[in-house]
Amino acid sequence: MKRVVINFNKFACSEDKNTIVKKYEKEYINDKGEKEEALVCDVFLAPLKGVRYDGTNKEDAMLALLGADSLEEMREIANGEEVMMEVVHQLEKMLYDDEFIKEYQDDLKKQAYKAGYDEGFDDGCFDEKILVCIKLLKKKFSYDFIKDITDLPLVKIKIVERDFV
Repeated sequence: MKRVVINFNKFACSEDKNTIVKKYEKEYINDKGEKEEALVCDVFLAPLKGVRYDGTNKEDAMLALLGADSLEEMREIANGEEVMMEVVHQLEKMLYDDEFIKEYQDDLKKQAYKAGYDEGFDDGCFDEKILVCIKLLKKKFSYDFIKDITDLPLVKIKIVERDFV
């Protein structure tokens, strides 16, 4: 499964600065230090580099495109301006690109699964620490020993002792 990366104004990513949206594949090193393929979409809004949004000029209107809730709202903001309409058109093409959508959805599912797995794993590890703590308390081990074995703070150990032993 490929990661999808969308870069806004990452000029170092491409030598073609006249292109509004450019898609390509690139190899990245993921969080685990492994090589991973990614679909990269560079969105170039060259006139906006370094501009801050205050709502008073064309550049601000272009930035407002990124905060729009729908393509219709984006078209209204673009108001027929050629460069902004091209941005809307290219983003709309991406939205109807089945491969892009599938990769995006797969990435979301993978992230959700990982988050759920990590949370469940953490909960299970904590539960196991509590069970070990209870057993050690029942066998009259010292708080320091239990703390070293379980990595539970002293306060938690005393709460476990009060509530379960």
